[in-house]
Amino acid sequence: MERLDITNLTITYSSESRQQTAVDDANLTVERGDLVALVGESGAGKSTLARAVAGIHEPATIQSGSILLDDRDLTTASTEEWRAIRGSRVGFAFQDPTTAFDPVYTVGEQLVEAIRAGGTPVTDGSLLETVSRRFRRRSFPRHRDRAIALLEEVGIDDPEACLDAYPSELSGGQCQRAFLATALAGEPDILVADEPASGLDATTQARVLALLEELSETRDLGVLLVTHDLGLASEHCDNISVLANGRTVDSGPVEELLSKPDHTATESLVSAARTLTLPDRQSVSVDGCGASPGPRPATDETIVSVCGLTKRYPVDDAIVDRLLNDRSYLTALDDVSIDVRKGETLGVVGSSGSGKSTVVECIAGLTEPTSGDVRIDGRSVGTVSSRDVETLGRVGVVFQQPKSSLNPRWPLSRSIGEPLSRRGWAGDRIDERVSELCSLVDISPSVAASRPDSVSGGQAQRAALARAIADDPEILLLDEPMSALDATTRAAVVSLLGELQTSSEGPDATVVVSHDLGIVGQLADRIVVLDKGAIVERGPADEVLSAPEHPGTRALLDAVPNLPAAAETGVLSAGITSNNASSL
Repeated sequence: MERLDITNLTITYSSESRQQTAVDDANLTVERGDLVALVGESGAGKSTLARAVAGIHEPATIQSGSILLDDRDLTTASTEEWRAIRGSRVGFAFQDPTTAFDPVYTVGEQLVEAIRAGGTPVTDGSLLETVSRRFRRRSFPRHRDRAIALLEEVGIDDPEACLDAYPSELSGGQCQRAFLATALAGEPDILVADEPASGLDATTQARVLALLEELSETRDLGVLLVTHDLGLASEHCDNISVLANGRTVDSGPVEELLSKPDHTATESLVSAARTLTLPDRQSVSVDGCGASPGPRPATDETIVSVCGLTKRYPVDDAIVDRLLNDRSYLTALDDVSIDVRKGETLGVVGSSGSGKSTVVECIAGLTEPTSGDVRIDGRSVGTVSSRDVETLGRVGVVFQQPKSSLNPRWPLSRSIGEPLSRRGWAGDRIDERVSELCSLVDISPSVAASRPDSVSGGQAQRAALARAIADDPEILLLDEPMSALDATTRAAVVSLLGELQTSSEGPDATVVVSHDLGIVGQLADRIVVLDKGAIVERGPADEVLSAPEHPGTRALLDAVPNLPAAAETGVLSAGITSNNASSL
């Protein structure tokens, strides 16, 4: 019997002025023991469909169709029925775990709650339920061993420290793996994983997907994997379904679909994915945008200097430990020194939890280092609270989780124009600049008028990029700028960033933090490799990627997923051919 069967499903978002169809008559099947990938461009409806399987699709509305789980139509399930279904029958791993976790509870407390919920929860509104919820922390010691085992299973190196940490104290990759553990806590029949590897380095991606494969086989678990990464899908999945404009346009076994796609949307995704792979680095041209002639030559002038940066986070908050000065610490950065020169793009890579994002946070002034200094143009700048308006305007940041960085009550257009409003720009001038930026990053007027909860992760990430460059910053910090983007959009954004690198109006210096070595290879002049908070390798991008010296760098390169060899068609991407793509 088929475990999950989605038939003719239509889902819409409604507002006072309009109704938008996110999923349009879609069909999908996940059989027992299968790992099925759901792919498509940003805004295709992947996450909306996935959330409907777990009954968490609001504010969207299911207009028609069915979602059958062993002959039970989930579209008609009541709130009480969903309480029994979620966790024990359907597990869900969110695309943005930083917004899914409760920031006021530790990871361990929330993981234990998921373990308890996977049993037989009391949901009748009785005194027993009230007492159970009120004293949920008391069950923590009893379930601690199980929680540690789950964290080890998803690849957390120090599970005990992770249990006692708050979500804000974890890296994006660690947070994503920890939430995957909560999705598995109830031992569900169906696991829906919405971009579970989008914030992870290549080695951790491989471990997480291998884990999903193992779970699919050993537990007869049906896995629906929402992903933009066709390389991962081709290496780990049994079948692929492609969504375009909310409709299922292509589906079938991996080898068959990649070798002979039936729809132009599939062809575009496959060819674009092959463009941004190692080891060859190519100048990307997308949809008529010219291939970048190469970055501006770097000078000896240092724009940003990070000197002896160390950052430690306490992982316990007990009053007795504070009084006795006996606290445990998590070292995110350990004596890191980096210089970024004018005209240069620096790539910072490393495994999840290596400290990449902490470097960006310290340069942006969002995190105060335990020791060390950050200098811009030779002047120590401190944190945001101590920086003047001019210094703040010189730094633009694209954060790793774009939806959590955008105001949930504002339309995207207002968030994009926020830096200009702070600078005192007139309303008409802001509207003109926002329209220009939306066109630049390919955000339609209808999407710009939407709030973050009504758009895809890729659309939110493009809005975050538009906001970061709104005030023409001198320093652009990109923290996993393309982790939630599909292959075609990644190629387009790489082309856009390449144009910014060569333009006189672009930033003077760029720092790209990414687990995607293909992206870093396309953009960076130099690469710095972090491991456990320390720099283990640095050098010109070509040298680091072609002849890595450190075992950690070699492991990252070896784990990069690649699509099966392309047919000799000469086509590299939509609008990209072997004739106009040149090796850097």
